[in-house]
Amino acid sequence: MKKKIMAAVLCTSMLFPTVCVNAETSESDIKSAIEKAIEWKADKDSPFYGIGSYSSDFYIMALNRMGKNYDYSRYLAGLDGVAAGYGEEHNASSMQRTVLATIASGGDPRNVGGRDLVADGIYYRDNVSPLGKEGVNGYSWGLIALDSKSFETPEWALSNRNDILAGILSHQNTNGSFDDSVYSTAVAVTALAPYYETSGAYTITQNQTGYVIDLSPKDAVEDALNYLSAEQDKDGDWGDLESTAMTVIALDTLGVNADSDGRFVAKNGSAVDGLMQYQQKDGGFSTGKGKSNSEATSLALCALTSHLRKLQNKATFFNFDVNDSVVFETPAPTKAQSSNNTSNKKSSSTSKSNTTTKTTTKTTTKPKTTTKPKTTTKPKTTTKVTGTMKPTKTASPMESSSPKPSLTPRPTKKPALVGPVEMPGPMPSFEPNEALPQEKGHHDRKSGGAAVAIVSIVAVLCLAAIAVVLYLGKTKKFEGKGIFKYLAPKKKKKNEIYKAKQHRRTEQHRRYEEREKFKKRRKFDKRRR
Repeated sequence: MKKKIMAAVLCTSMLFPTVCVNAETSESDIKSAIEKAIEWKADKDSPFYGIGSYSSDFYIMALNRMGKNYDYSRYLAGLDGVAAGYGEEHNASSMQRTVLATIASGGDPRNVGGRDLVADGIYYRDNVSPLGKEGVNGYSWGLIALDSKSFETPEWALSNRNDILAGILSHQNTNGSFDDSVYSTAVAVTALAPYYETSGAYTITQNQTGYVIDLSPKDAVEDALNYLSAEQDKDGDWGDLESTAMTVIALDTLGVNADSDGRFVAKNGSAVDGLMQYQQKDGGFSTGKGKSNSEATSLALCALTSHLRKLQNKATFFNFDVNDSVVFETPAPTKAQSSNNTSNKKSSSTSKSNTTTKTTTKTTTKPKTTTKPKTTTKPKTTTKVTGTMKPTKTASPMESSSPKPSLTPRPTKKPALVGPVEMPGPMPSFEPNEALPQEKGHHDRKSGGAAVAIVSIVAVLCLAAIAVVLYLGKTKKFEGKGIFKYLAPKKKKKNEIYKAKQHRRTEQHRRYEEREKFKKRRKFDKRRR
């Protein structure tokens, strides 16, 4: 019976072929996801309660690159205490992240908290601790921060751009990854993206094998992309939000479309689809399978903003030299505003129904994201274990733009270690210009959602039809008629021979008992005589 049911289900499913559609994510979907995430941050978390933390710094960067109105001056004031508290025990990547947050807040990282974080955290870091102490991330984030505002490296710098590039390349393994990590590989690709078209190779000592090889940034990036493509899951992500979000940023910085490039479109979705699946119903993002958290939401906002900037042909996410904002009309909300949104839902929905909204489609032309750096004479390189520059064209797009200043090393003072500053007090509230519109969620895609709905309805109808057929087959009206005779259970035929044998055995047993009784009776009579 089970085999017949399975056969009926398979035959029915063959009549309705499965539709699999990987539709590209539109700008409206990304904007809606960004708005929901900002509302979650405004209601659940405030960057002023953790100035200098991973979550707050990336959130400030995302707001800046979106062009949102915010009290950046207050956050910048808090970064003074964070910069003063950095010491030898802190990672270089934390100081480099503060450099980016300071730029996003409108400050100068060369003078924050009485310190030059560009020098202390990047090109003069080796005076305190090796720049690559925490692996490739110290080099990668250092180069990203150095190129974010085209900072110059002085002659007395312990690590110039060529040294940092060689340090990044020395951490690439034979499988194309950097330190065997998807996250570290994505950060390294983001740092190498501006140097992708640079001619010339670096003579480096590979950390994994110890071999001395010649490797160019272009070859390293191509191997890294092959590694990332091979590690992508069928749902489009890389196992966790941090790796997925950083990969989307890396692809956007390199000029690769993370939503349509065939190398990063898996069975069930693209890299952008893999990122969107981490957004929860409350609007926030989770690291994996769990509740929304602040760090994941901040990094997801950076990735979504990076992809939105690519769709609108804006500068890359970490290129703060170009101060262009995305077309995003609504300002960042606060907790006070998010509480008022619930009372204004009806008015906003009616006004939204009366106005026609334009949906901006993706451009098919590939924007120019990588710029060829200027070539100059041989750079001055220092002899290091990580590798030195081969006597070819330089790979620095920044240093040749202006003459190098003649500076002398300044004495470094060890600051008081006070750590990141947390500002207690009530949640700050700022009145933005206007409220966020209530738009549709990012899951309601027309093509993919319609296909899933059709398949679900067909499956339910097929199961209902099978149940009706099985029920009618048991009734006397349809029993043994048409298709129901194949579904009805077989009845056992009466075996006349079997019954006769049973009757004969019973008769023989009865006669046997009568003979035994007769014998016993005769013996009894003889004894009695």
